[in-house]
Amino acid sequence: MRKIALSAALLCLFGTQAFAWGPEGHSIVAEIAQRRLSPKAERMVKHLLGKGGSLSSIASWADNIRFFRPATANWHFVDIPLASTAYDPARDCKPDTKNGDCVIAELDRLRNDLRCGKDDAEKAEALKFAVHFVGDIHQPLHTVLEEGGGNGIAVDVFMRGIKNCSGKCEPQHLASNFHKAWDEDLIHNIVWDWGAYVDRLEGGWLKSADAKTEAADRSPIGHASFVKWAEETHKDAIVVWNKRPADNVLTDQYLTDVLPVIDNRLAIAGLRLAHFLNQAYASKSCPVR
Repeated sequence: MRKIALSAALLCLFGTQAFAWGPEGHSIVAEIAQRRLSPKAERMVKHLLGKGGSLSSIASWADNIRFFRPATANWHFVDIPLASTAYDPARDCKPDTKNGDCVIAELDRLRNDLRCGKDDAEKAEALKFAVHFVGDIHQPLHTVLEEGGGNGIAVDVFMRGIKNCSGKCEPQHLASNFHKAWDEDLIHNIVWDWGAYVDRLEGGWLKSADAKTEAADRSPIGHASFVKWAEETHKDAIVVWNKRPADNVLTDQYLTDVLPVIDNRLAIAGLRLAHFLNQAYASKSCPVR
């Protein structure tokens, strides 16, 4: 009972935003990136994470330590109002000495910390944060101010899903909230496990012309990139927010309507994470230029 009470108390300590992609979503992003690391980046990841370590194995670390390091809480999101399509740092990324600023500001810092941390422990921590936060900035509701990114909106997830179950799936009711539905519930209704989702994307969206264009991009990653990622995700957030049914019952029709957004956000996050890490570990300067 003490553990339950402590968990409830800790939940109340943090801002209205909760977690971004659940463990499955973050693992999907990380595995897509892992398969696209440069030889130099792959060696660095192995060095920092040790034998058997992988990007997917540490993809949810930043969520796991969040309760115990409250100064990292606001690094998981950026609060852009739905009425706006542009990021305003003075409005959306206010410094907070207790809970941190926002994901864009933290990615700015991680760009340098990945390579130029004072020791391997600091570099490993930067890697763990980077893997997670690149995923976070591509989760649509982690770029929305209103209702704590949807945490304040109760929904009923009522879906058969699109998993292969030989036509025998029955609709399942799940009491949730809009943010959590995007974190986990929608993904759970698409495939049985995150590895299958990676395979699905590798055989689908990642073969598209848009994916090839993104994968071919070798432009320097910096502050402007992170702003672009957030604004792009926010535009998708407006779409999926407006598609939410008036009765807040998320059905298979909603899943079908937003599935292209889910696929795009997860896949493109993986491509960009690989590019981010490859570029950081290719640099020979500190601070990184």
